[in-house]
This record gives sequence, structure tokens and C-alpha cells, in this order.
Amino acid sequence: MNALSKFRVSILLGLFLGSASIAMMQGQERPTTADQALQELRVGNDHHANHRYRHPHETPKRQHELAAGQNPHAIVLGCADSRVPPEIIFDQGLGDLFTVRVAGNVAGVNELASIEYAVEHLHTPLLVVMGHQKCGAVSAAVEGGEHGGHLPDLIKAIQPAVDKAKGMPGDAIENAVRKNVEMAVKQLRTSQPVLAAFVKQGKLRVVGAVYSLDTGKVTWLPNAVE
Repeated sequence: MNALSKFRVSILLGLFLGSASIAMMQGQERPTTADQALQELRVGNDHHANHRYRHPHETPKRQHELAAGQNPHAIVLGCADSRVPPEIIFDQGLGDLFTVRVAGNVAGVNELASIEYAVEHLHTPLLVVMGHQKCGAVSAAVEGGEHGGHLPDLIKAIQPAVDKAKGMPGDAIENAVRKNVEMAVKQLRTSQPVLAAFVKQGKLRVVGAVYSLDTGKVTWLPNAVE
């Protein structure tokens, strides 16, 4: 092979490797294990916190592909708060996350059913329970007082976490936010008859996290990460 041919081969190889690297960075290869999915979310959150978004899977082609079915690599049980959209926080795109959002990120019957669907029928390997700084629902539970409508039912679901956080050093609301996540993780890991079985078989990993409104960073809770 002459020098010109070698040069052409090296250029082609560089272009190929560069394209492959970009594709991986953009999340075009779906994670197939819980560990891979978690790493994808960690990297995506770093993009968000540092304002270096990749904006993966936002093309018309992706939209049309998903018309035939979905295959998300992670479930996120998060708060309904407008400031904490998981797709932006984790720099994910169409079809990447199966999101279940409710004030206070609690797991009631409807939330459990939604999560079970993703685990059983979509075979999603990772479930993230994500609370956040200055959560209004948790604040209401900590502060007490009278509330109208159906809000007392929501507060009742959060109250056990508030009780567990009492007496802990530091901010009462932030402590309750963390306890609320930890308790939800424990609940979901042991939820019968579906989720507990998938956890036992190693087909589902359940982890907990708290999002900072100030920094944009997600902290993965050691007591809620196996």
C-alpha cells in the first residue's frame, strides 16, 4: 500500500470512529442493563448541570420509529413540579424514559400500576425514584396546617417520611425529602406481586436520588442505591 492509500485509509478510519463516538455520546445506543442505564443518566445529568446538552433522540426519524412501539431504558418516578422534568435533567430524548410524575414522588396504586407496566411489558431494567430540593408537597407535610381538597391524602402518604426525619440535624424539609425517597425505594423494591419478583431475579434495579434546583445536579442517595 502506497503512502497516498495509507493516508486515505487513515482518514476513512478516523471518520468512522468519530461518527461512532458521536453516536454513543448522543445516546443512540440503548443501554440494555440497569448499570448501563444508570451510567447514561449520570452522564446526561452532567450535561444538564454544565449546560452542555446533546439533545439525543429528538429527530423526526426518532419520532416515526417510536410510532411502532417504545423501549425505554429507565423509569423515573418523579415529582410533578414544573422545575424537575426528567428528560431535561438527564438530557434524554423521545422514548428514552418512562416517566411517572406525581407531587411528592409517592407511589400510590396508580403509580405502582404504571411502573409495573414498564417493568413487565417493556422490560425496563432501571427504576429511579427522584425527589428534589424545596419540594412543595414535602414542605406542606412538614409544616402541617389545614389543607383543602384532596391534598390531605397526598400529605398522609408523605407523613411517614416526615416522622422519620424528625430530630435529624440539618434542614427539616431537605431531610424529609431524602427520607421520602428512601422509603419509596424500599416500598418499590418489596412491592408484591410484580416488582419484588423482578428485583429478586436481577431484572430490575431500584435506586433513589435527589435533584438540586440550585445546581442542576442529581445526588444519588447511598441508602437508596444497591
